[in-house]
Amino acid sequence: MSDHTIVTGTARINVSWDFGVGLLSVVADDPDPDNATARSVQVGFVSRVWISLDHSGQPVDLDILDVPPILVGLVPPAMRGDPRPDRVPAAPRGAIPWLLDTDSNWMWVELIQAPVAQRMEREGRVELRLVGDQPTQLKVRVPISSASEHGGLARQ
Repeated sequence: MSDHTIVTGTARINVSWDFGVGLLSVVADDPDPDNATARSVQVGFVSRVWISLDHSGQPVDLDILDVPPILVGLVPPAMRGDPRPDRVPAAPRGAIPWLLDTDSNWMWVELIQAPVAQRMEREGRVELRLVGDQPTQLKVRVPISSASEHGGLARQ
């Protein structure tokens, strides 16, 4: 299992990856006191996911391909690789930085800035906690033992 903390813009997130059981967990640190009275909701769904890994097996980013309509309106729209500074994954204090690829309605979460060496393609269970309209916790559970059924690891 690997754990690391990432600081992006105003957001600080903790990432935990346990390849042995297929669990990726992303939790935002330092909740925003302005959200203390905001409503908290948990959304769970099944989706195709891509977990991109670097050469050492650390998760680089996460793509959630089947974003339910209830979430599409909440995720900031952007195109990956868009050079405009306002399209870089950013999040307010206490939230996970996420973007929506507007061409496909795929949700993307950048975990670290590193080259992608391989990608796990699976169908998994996604659990997302929102405080107000901001994601504060994200868990993705993917099957590991059935790699051949779901495409296994794809080299980049």
